[in-house]
Amino acid sequence: MNGRWFAIRTQPRREHLARTHYQRQGFHVYFPRILKLRRHARKVDFVPRPLFPGYLFLNLESHQEDWTTISSTIGAVGPVRFGNFFPPVPAWFIEMLRNREDGDGFVRLSLEQKTGLRPGLRVKVICADMTEIEGIFQGLKGKDRALVLLDLLKRQIPTVVDLGALEPAQ
Repeated sequence: MNGRWFAIRTQPRREHLARTHYQRQGFHVYFPRILKLRRHARKVDFVPRPLFPGYLFLNLESHQEDWTTISSTIGAVGPVRFGNFFPPVPAWFIEMLRNREDGDGFVRLSLEQKTGLRPGLRVKVICADMTEIEGIFQGLKGKDRALVLLDLLKRQIPTVVDLGALEPAQ
């Protein structure tokens, strides 16, 4: 990309709509997403959510910086600006986000990336007496703890465990 990146505000929960319309206009759009844990009606699953709700990024060359067109796109509010100044987003920031994407295009948070743990991964919890219990990694709880669904009594019980007691199951 030869252009500069700009942050664009979107209408609430309309990031996908704005992205589609920008792409139809020939703009290069970056919309980083994460998988977020959702609990509803006794079900636990992971749903795609924006990393920055209400924002996406456009890569624009100087001849494409038509702020009226960008602001009037369906689903968009307009570019982030300070008066008449439209600050570009550093290219290294976009590159850093892209480097943290997994194979499905979801951004992984740094601790998850370092540990290799991702939501939905089967893990073993090593207990103090060295017994192992299998479960499903749900997410991080603070700096050194994790939420795991443990398979106990034919049910999945949400449990917070020490991050050091986890390892991926084979």
